[in-house]
Amino acid sequence: MHVSSRRVGVLASLAAAVVTTLLTGCDWHIVGSSSASAVGVVESQLFPPFVRHTGRAPTGYTVTFRYEDPKATSVQVQGEWYFSSPAATTTTSSQGLLPSQWRPGDFPIGWPNTGVTAGWPVVEMKSDPRTGVWSYTTPLPSGEFNYWFFVNCPNPGGTGCTGVSDPSNPPWNDRHGLSTGSVEPTSQVYVPSDPAFHTVDYWWQAPTSPRGALVDVTYPMSAKPTREFPGMHYLAVYTPPGYDQHRSTPYPSLYLSAGARGNEVEWSTRADAANILDNLIDKAEVEPMVVVMTNFSFSLGISGTCPTSLYEQDLTAAVIPYVQSHFDVSREPSQRAFAGLSCGGGFAGTLLAQRTSEFGYFGLMSPGPLPLPALSAAQTAAIKHVGVMVGGGAQDPIHSVAATDLASLRQAGDPPFTDFINGGHDWDVWRTLLRDFLTRVAFRPVKS
Repeated sequence: MHVSSRRVGVLASLAAAVVTTLLTGCDWHIVGSSSASAVGVVESQLFPPFVRHTGRAPTGYTVTFRYEDPKATSVQVQGEWYFSSPAATTTTSSQGLLPSQWRPGDFPIGWPNTGVTAGWPVVEMKSDPRTGVWSYTTPLPSGEFNYWFFVNCPNPGGTGCTGVSDPSNPPWNDRHGLSTGSVEPTSQVYVPSDPAFHTVDYWWQAPTSPRGALVDVTYPMSAKPTREFPGMHYLAVYTPPGYDQHRSTPYPSLYLSAGARGNEVEWSTRADAANILDNLIDKAEVEPMVVVMTNFSFSLGISGTCPTSLYEQDLTAAVIPYVQSHFDVSREPSQRAFAGLSCGGGFAGTLLAQRTSEFGYFGLMSPGPLPLPALSAAQTAAIKHVGVMVGGGAQDPIHSVAATDLASLRQAGDPPFTDFINGGHDWDVWRTLLRDFLTRVAFRPVKS
């Protein structure tokens, strides 16, 4: 088993104007107003994101992104900061507003958008010839944002170039360029809320203390090994603060699947799952649990579609037995939940129809590409005894699949908890859906 540690901060209260804080597993800085509370202090020799509380419009905060490379000819930064208002957004178009154009009520959305390149904006950074540090400053509203760099890319918009994570703010399983599992080329930055500018308080996304642990492990696949599908595969596992391998009452377990071509560390990096769990557990909004994040890319066909048979087989025949033998988790289906996004949401739907007896709770987040199959009388009866959530971005281009699933469950007499919020097919939506699934559905009593 390979273990990656996450540094733990120490709470400190500072009355000075400058606050240094350890957030998102890296060292970066907030410069703020006359009083602040920070999570404690480790000086970095690198150049992490610089979060400044300005108290000025449009959001009250700016973030300076920095990348040191004196030999680089160009550095670009791409981040999740196109925005749109609900009134101007549909499943086929959005405004593509830049952070400087943000107004209260606007939300991040990268797909779909109108009048801009599909995806997220790419910006040229400026170099300081004295230090060799490239930088870019932008206002940002509150919340967690993914970003990455293109170095020496000759094309505008990073076209055809491979992005890299911030070396001053690497993914939790990447230390000194060595990864213990899949490589996730993005980094994350958290921006607090300034209520004076009506930004949403995403306190549950912020790094906090105490912190749980993340490990990247390998397990033997159930499928016959081939050159394409080697015999060992990856899992990322979250254990809560104070995890006790010999606790008298085994922990409940949540299994999470990412989307098509996703890997086992996307939920713990791009979706901020560990920080979300740490906060919700600390506030007693959820009970401590073990979270298992899968890598199902081996099960995808050449066409990139989402076949479920190999993933379903591997999950039930290999992943769950491995977790039960290596972690103190309950073997009761009522203490086991499954949720996924996009293609993983489609997997959740298949498990809901085919494996209802093995999980007590199911989260279908932005499911696709195919809706639920027709449910038999036996399946309909079984679903009434489990907890189900169907949700996604209200402006998601594949919103119709979730709407069809919802209609099918309602028609069968099994109305799920619904959770549709403003947003597209984006991580901003899935972070909120994870919080809502944990606090509203998973491991809650189910009406029979």
